[in-house]
Amino acid sequence: MCWLHFSDCMNNGGTSKLFIDFSPSSKGVKGQVVRYLHDPDKITVIADSFDEYLQMLMDNGYNFINEDVMEEV
Repeated sequence: MCWLHFSDCMNNGGTSKLFIDFSPSSKGVKGQVVRYLHDPDKITVIADSFDEYLQMLMDNGYNFINEDVMEEV
């Protein structure tokens, strides 16, 4: 696993972290942004790239996490 951690999410008690995934499964794309949620452990792709993630933040008025656009890994 080759992930670059870049953010801790505080909107859920600080139990989730955001990573750029450089070693995705066959379902993913290199460079996708994933959220790891602890307890229960869950990994969710939130954007196909960091650029797409930033654009999503701008388009949604900086809404940090939008559950409707996430897809489970």
